[in-house]
Amino acid sequence: MRSHRAVLRIVPALLGLALLAQPPAKAQSAQSPVQSKVQSPAQSRSASRDTGRLDITREVMDDLADGKVVAVCKRFSPDLQDALTVDELAFAWNQLIQRSGLFQKQISQTTHPSHGTSVYVARSQFENSKVELHLAFNDADQITRISIDQVSDLSPASMEESARAVANLLRQKDFDEVVARFSDDFKADMGPSTLDMSWSHVISHLGEFKSVKLATKDPESDMVDVSCDFENGGATVRVSFDPSGKISGLWLLPAESEAPKSPEI
Repeated sequence: MRSHRAVLRIVPALLGLALLAQPPAKAQSAQSPVQSKVQSPAQSRSASRDTGRLDITREVMDDLADGKVVAVCKRFSPDLQDALTVDELAFAWNQLIQRSGLFQKQISQTTHPSHGTSVYVARSQFENSKVELHLAFNDADQITRISIDQVSDLSPASMEESARAVANLLRQKDFDEVVARFSDDFKADMGPSTLDMSWSHVISHLGEFKSVKLATKDPESDMVDVSCDFENGGATVRVSFDPSGKISGLWLLPAESEAPKSPEI
């Protein structure tokens, strides 16, 4: 019998590209408004580095759109080159095109902190949806992490509200309404009766569903973790969304758990 560590069946919603760890970025101290007007040499170097990496991120997105996969892979760190081949990247890109349509234009390049490092993001418009490319770099400006997938136009707050509502529907055992929020592909894989059976298995391990707490969107994907209290402890309801805002994946995991890597019941 499976443990409650993997209880709801997963339909992968993200295009899985190799992700490798990067050394934590150095912490930056907060500045007062007066101090921020004059940058120190270290701050100037950091700003220049970010500008250069955003340029690389834009160029990588353009190269992928032009089919220059080999050129993209040449920017990888040695570890990432070992983990993600040219053929694998080309396959992942073609899978994305089948779902999102052809590339049209880049919209923006931004950076944000994630798990102790800086992530550089290129958002683009494709025929059927928006797509984000996420990159992380080492000190030599080689790419150490890459991911790319469709993204929803929903705001983080809207996703968090929707995920919290799903968790409450599960608490009420309103499985018909939960499934009504699924994407067509997910509905084909998990209907109300299947969800009911999986949820009953969950409750047999975790006990009564007591309350829904905090909902937090992942900064790098259209996925929200909802912290919940059960009779026998805490757990996380994880909800992923497709570009239209429909639910494309659903998990129940131990608190502070990472996303599972393969479908399970």
